[in-house]
Amino acid sequence: MKEYLTVPDVLAIHSILIKRYGGTLGICDAGALESALFRLQSGYYVDIVAEAAALMESLTINHPFVDGNKRVAFAATDIFLRMNGYRINCESMIIYADMMQMFEAGTFDFAHLEPWLRKLVIKAS
Repeated sequence: MKEYLTVPDVLAIHSILIKRYGGTLGICDAGALESALFRLQSGYYVDIVAEAAALMESLTINHPFVDGNKRVAFAATDIFLRMNGYRINCESMIIYADMMQMFEAGTFDFAHLEPWLRKLVIKAS
């Protein structure tokens, strides 16, 4: 049975990242945060990688936080995968560069995130 992140989990991730890397702590839209987390549980997605892509897209695009949305999106996606026995097999700077390239190109969406993550996600050992 899959494990999913909760609102308190993601709030804790946000707090840790803001304290560590700077920015403004706070929520812009609690409904957007809840929506991003519940989207995965709709039964629409074929597997864990598709759910991870949906989570990353929603947490970034819905902009639930005042600051740090991309950081939270990546960290939450990574933790979600690890909770379920998977991990992203890539150096963090490469992931960052890929994500920024998608933003700049206007392709940071599920249609591009899902195949990108599919190349990087492996079963954790």
